[in-house]
Amino acid sequence: MGESPGLTPVEYLDRFFDELRAEVRSNPVLAARLVKALGGNVVFEDAAKADVASPYALATGPKANFMSVFGAMKLGDIKKVLKENNLASRVDMNGKSAAQLVEMMYERAAMKVHERKSSMF
Repeated sequence: MGESPGLTPVEYLDRFFDELRAEVRSNPVLAARLVKALGGNVVFEDAAKADVASPYALATGPKANFMSVFGAMKLGDIKKVLKENNLASRVDMNGKSAAQLVEMMYERAAMKVHERKSSMF
């Protein structure tokens, strides 16, 4: 933003927040990070859950929250989250229902979070 004699500080800030809003609308990962940094509870849209929801972050909270986010996902999205977060191999996922995969995801993510906390002290 270059200097312009016609803009007030409020107008510059309006431009900035307009750009920030546009980016947050188009980038659900950034939106989730910003909301979390502000101490808010992120509500995921179904289309963005697989890209945004972190099993590790959600495994640190109540199991019910974890299950409400991942339990509503489609089987393919659950497998995608498991694979992208190194929580299961194809062999691990074979023949399992969505509910079984979500339970496995919770157990493994919680275990890894616990291991990381233990190694810090």
